[in-house]
Amino acid sequence: MEEYLKIEEKVNHDFIVLKSKKNKISNVRLVFFIISTLFFLLYVTSSNNYYLIISTVLFLVFIILVIKTSKISAQLTYSAQALEIISQIKSDDTLDQFPEDNQLFTNIYNKDLDILEGNSIFNRINKTQTRIGSLQLKHFLSNLIVNRAEIIERQKAFSELTQKRDWIVTFLTFTKRLKMNQSSIFVFEKRVFNSTSIKIIPIAVSIINIACFIYFSIIGFPKGLVFYWILAAVFVSSTLTFFYKRQLKRVAAYTTMKAEELDNLYEVCLHIEDENFESKLNSEIQATFQIPSKASTLIKTISSTKETLDAANFPIVGFILNTFFLWRLYYSIKFEHEVQKTVHQIKPWLDQLAVLEAFVSFAVFNDKYTSFTFPEIVNEPYELKIMNGFHPLLNEEIVVKNNFETNRPNNIAIITGANMAGKSTFLRTIGTNLVLAMNGAKVSAEKMSFYPMDLFTSIRTVDNLSSGDSYFKNEINKLKILVERLENNQPQIIILDEILKGTNSEDKLIGSQKFLEKLILSPTKLVGFIATHDLELTKMESENPNHIINYCFELKNIDNNYYSDYKLRKGTTKIMNAIFLMKHYKIID
Repeated sequence: MEEYLKIEEKVNHDFIVLKSKKNKISNVRLVFFIISTLFFLLYVTSSNNYYLIISTVLFLVFIILVIKTSKISAQLTYSAQALEIISQIKSDDTLDQFPEDNQLFTNIYNKDLDILEGNSIFNRINKTQTRIGSLQLKHFLSNLIVNRAEIIERQKAFSELTQKRDWIVTFLTFTKRLKMNQSSIFVFEKRVFNSTSIKIIPIAVSIINIACFIYFSIIGFPKGLVFYWILAAVFVSSTLTFFYKRQLKRVAAYTTMKAEELDNLYEVCLHIEDENFESKLNSEIQATFQIPSKASTLIKTISSTKETLDAANFPIVGFILNTFFLWRLYYSIKFEHEVQKTVHQIKPWLDQLAVLEAFVSFAVFNDKYTSFTFPEIVNEPYELKIMNGFHPLLNEEIVVKNNFETNRPNNIAIITGANMAGKSTFLRTIGTNLVLAMNGAKVSAEKMSFYPMDLFTSIRTVDNLSSGDSYFKNEINKLKILVERLENNQPQIIILDEILKGTNSEDKLIGSQKFLEKLILSPTKLVGFIATHDLELTKMESENPNHIINYCFELKNIDNNYYSDYKLRKGTTKIMNAIFLMKHYKIID
């Protein structure tokens, strides 16, 4: 974060300098305006042309200073937005601006591992500024990569972006200004003016009106002729506008973006095009904006045409332009023509912009948490090793770190422990770090190695009143998904918390034993974690020593009070605390 603090210091200094400069220019501008007005009043009272010349010169200086102030105001706005971005980068979590989109990502592990909702992994990683970027990041977190080469390419892309901190601040500032919440900037894509040759009409009308103006200026602007000329011009422009009313209305609705917002898109595209990327994925993203034509060039043309077209909406000026030059008709045809050259390339640009926003979020995450490390992707299907691992949302300074290692075929770790001893947190530690690892991100561990496989979890099964399904029915449905995956030869990392807890103790034990036996005998590769309070289940270790190993979180009894040190150990727990906790909280006597 030190580099971002330096960037913040520089931007803050620039902001103060610009603000001071703006105030000074504003004061000078006011002086010029007052003096210009005084000389104009002197001209009016004395008819001395020198006063008029001085007043005009001073007023032109005033206009120049107004333009200068406007540019400084734009720079101040950018600096203020950049400071907001840096503040967001410095913060641990970013509030999800589009929580309603979470319903689009209903996979098997998101709710169990708090990937998108609540105090979530998404909020911890998210630095996206647009809705399309937010959607892309949620898509990545909800769809894991199980291809080793792809994960490594992601790691390289994130590492490259991590070093481009100044570029990242500018990129996120530009995307913040963009306010892009949809995957297209054009509402319609079909041409409404069937031929650009229609432009001949406004060109011909403009030439005729210019010729009339020149002629009337030569003969002294006779009032009668000028009146009929203006009347004829209004009639012609009104008739043509009415004739092309549907097309003009359609073109006006082509995009909801203003010229200024299109300029923001131009800035983003240019910023991406001008950067030097070396990693494969980042270079591919950049190429989308450069080939076959530069996105910034096409967007700038559309923006300029839109800005010129919008001049037709100005009072008085718009009337003159539309009456004598058919301004709206001419530039509507031109705007549509430019849009048609670009419309089919817009979606790939915005798709890749969203991907880059998500990549930048991962890059900032990797950069911020310096103790996190890139996991090693191994070729051995059964290997999973984590050293000094902890949950990425917990405070590293106080969290208890744990180790785990397996490299045996269809290995299942049965984890026992008292209530609140650390079992569920450990399961989520494994699960969330696997989600990070299979996205190409760093993990919260000193070291981690794994073989990429689909992730299956069953931690927070609930009943469903709307469908009438009981807790147990929903649990069975979820386990059926796991069985189907294994039958379809999809290797799995399985994380289960208290399976079959929706039934009686005897059925639960027998059902759990048979289910574990089924997993052990599965021809499909798997690694499993199962947390349970059922100590009878741990006896399966002696019956299946090559597949099952017992782990536990043990309690310590200090002065008749039970405490957990949250350390994972091999073996079976010896102490349970349910009765103690119920007495402690005065639920029972």
